[in-house]
Amino acid sequence: MPPRRWHALGLIILPAFFFFENCSMRSRVEPEDNPILVRVGEKSYTKSDLDSFFADRLSELQDSSSDDQIKSALLSSFIEEKLLLLKAGELKIEPDAKALEKMAQRIAAGGGGSGPELKGDKNLEQSMMETLKAQGYLRNFLFKNLVVSKEDCEAYYRDHLGDFVRNDVVHVREILVDSPELAKKIQASLKAGRNRNFQELARQYSKAPTASEGGDLGSFQRGELPQELEKAIFPLAPGTVSKIVSTQYGYHIFKVEEKILAHQQTYYEVEDQIQERLLLERQRAAYEAEMASLTQQFPIQIEDGKLGFKYAGFRPAVRGGRPQ
Repeated sequence: MPPRRWHALGLIILPAFFFFENCSMRSRVEPEDNPILVRVGEKSYTKSDLDSFFADRLSELQDSSSDDQIKSALLSSFIEEKLLLLKAGELKIEPDAKALEKMAQRIAAGGGGSGPELKGDKNLEQSMMETLKAQGYLRNFLFKNLVVSKEDCEAYYRDHLGDFVRNDVVHVREILVDSPELAKKIQASLKAGRNRNFQELARQYSKAPTASEGGDLGSFQRGELPQELEKAIFPLAPGTVSKIVSTQYGYHIFKVEEKILAHQQTYYEVEDQIQERLLLERQRAAYEAEMASLTQQFPIQIEDGKLGFKYAGFRPAVRGGRPQ
């Protein structure tokens, strides 16, 4: 298991519709009572539109269908999608056939249906078209000219040196067995072989998934392992093995292959991480500014009393049952 990194922020936090391609898409069923719940610009959206948007996303989140905050966030994402689509429409952005086909393939690979089924689903095709239009607007217009210079990265490094102190790192191997008697027998064999036979013994006796790899667990920074294991592992010098450690999984023997003490990382070690982080921050800031602008440009109306949940939206500009 490689060490976690401070910059692993994931993707920029954008509306949920950006990631719908990993969901299966349900067919829309128009209920008899299908009131208009949301208006964005001159477009109106009904209860069935929201139900379709919510359905798979809520099922993925498990047990959250009654959570007002979850539904509020999804509704805000729905509105953001429609705002971006209005902007994409102004710029006449259209996805190409290849991009549409690739998205359909990803949905099929994720269990969303077979190729023929997807091609025959007009609602799904429309959803994919809308997603690609919005992504195209962000990628080719809003984010197109966002850059992070080397000077920006160097300045960030100087101002945040404390963020780039790497903890102690150890490269660890493990032997895991079910009985203390067997663990003692293995320890005796290790002592006789001066620990050089650790990989061989791991392959022969360990019940851990890493047995075939000689017990190789990978590298860990201090703070990433359970405390009981850290106490046994981090004091060890390279090439030495631990005492027997008993846990709920069995009896462990660890060997430290390599150890790197805590140190200040150089700029060149973290340059790519800094560039990624700054770019994500600038994309997020550009997105937030665009949303603020679009909510002023296009009137938004939400029929709060008809939603079926308490809308707590995180953008005040899209609150209320009246045009803003």
